[in-house]
Amino acid sequence: MYIKFNASPATTVGLELEVQTINPRTGELMAGAYSILSELAGQVLFKPELFSSTIEINTPVCSNLTELKEALEHNLQVVQDVAQKSGLEILISGCHPFANWQQQQITQQERYLNLLHRIQWPVRQFLIFGLHVHVGITDPDTAIYVMNRFLPYLPHLIALSASSPFWNGFDTGLATTRIKIFEELPNAGIPYYIEGWENYSKLVEKLIRTNSIDTVRDIWWDVRPHPIFGTVEVRVCDAMPTMKENMALTTMIYLLVEKFIREKTLPDQEKFFPARWILEENKWRAARYGIYGQIIVNENGETRLLKEEIQQLFEDLTQFAERIDQKEAADFLSPIPEILQKGPSYLRQRNWIQKRPGDYKFIIDNMLKETKEDRILNGS
Repeated sequence: MYIKFNASPATTVGLELEVQTINPRTGELMAGAYSILSELAGQVLFKPELFSSTIEINTPVCSNLTELKEALEHNLQVVQDVAQKSGLEILISGCHPFANWQQQQITQQERYLNLLHRIQWPVRQFLIFGLHVHVGITDPDTAIYVMNRFLPYLPHLIALSASSPFWNGFDTGLATTRIKIFEELPNAGIPYYIEGWENYSKLVEKLIRTNSIDTVRDIWWDVRPHPIFGTVEVRVCDAMPTMKENMALTTMIYLLVEKFIREKTLPDQEKFFPARWILEENKWRAARYGIYGQIIVNENGETRLLKEEIQQLFEDLTQFAERIDQKEAADFLSPIPEILQKGPSYLRQRNWIQKRPGDYKFIIDNMLKETKEDRILNGS
C-alpha cells in the first residue's frame, strides 16, 4: 500500500483549537456544543469533539500568519458570541481544573462511539483540550524529514504551552496533565524515527492489516504527517488562554518547519539526532517540570534548563525570521519572553490557587479574563 500525500503547493499554515463550553456562574463544564453548533450549521470550520462540552475551532488554509491570526480571532469571536446567547462562556486551557470526566456526555457520532467501543476507558476520560498546528509541505519525503527533525523540540513546545496542572480538582504536580492523558491512547506519543515516505506507507499498511488502526487518522503521534491535508501536524501543545500565546506557539512551529526545509539539503542533518531514551526522558521532564525542567542535551548526559533552551530558540528563530524577511513571524513570536517572565499558564494557575486556596473558580475567572483581553495576567 502506498499512502497518497496531497502535497501543498506552498508552506501554508492552519490550526485547530479545542475549547470548552462552561457555565460562567459556576465555572463548570456544560454540554453546550450541540446548541452552539446548531446555530452555526453549515459552517464547516466549527466541529464537535468527543465530549459535548468541547468545540473544535478551525481556520481555513492560510498563506501567512497574519491571515491565520485574523481567521482565528474571527472564528473564536463567533463561537463566543453564540455561546453567550446560550448563557455559556468559552474557556481555553489544556484541562478544566475541576471537571469530572464521568459526568460528561460523549458526542453521539459514529466515529466517537467506535473509538469508545474499541479503546474503552482511555477514551472515556479523554477530557483534554489542545492546539494542533498544520504546516503545508510540498512533498511526502520532506514531510517525514520535518517530522523527524521536530522530535528534539517537543519538550520546548510542551513546556511553553503547558496549561493543565489541575485535574478533577487537585494539583497533579505536572505542568501538563493533558499530555500524559493523551499518551494513554494507542499509537500516541513520540513517533518512530522513519526513513522516507515509502517506509511510512509500509508502517500504515501493517497497522491497518493487523487491525491496529482503521485509518491514518487513528495515528495520534505528537507530530505526524497528515496525508489528506498535505501537512505536518504538531499536536503536543495544550490550548492556551490568550490569542498571543496560541499565535506565539503556532509561529514557533511554523518557523521551525521553514528552517528544517531550508536545512534539508545541508550535509549530515541527521547526525545529531538524539537517542530514543533522551527523547522520552526530555518529554517527561517537560511535562513534569515545565520550563524548569533540566533536559538532556547530549549522549553524555549533560543537561540544561529548559527555560534557557526556549529563550535561545526564541532568539535563533527571531533572527531566522528576519533573515528570510518574515517580519510578521518575528512579531507574533515576540510574546515568548513575556510568557517566560510571567510564567506559562500552568505556573500562573498555580500562583492563583496559592492566593485563593481551593478556589478553582478564581482560576477560571482569571483565564476567561486573559482570553477576553488577550492579556497574560501576572500569576500573583
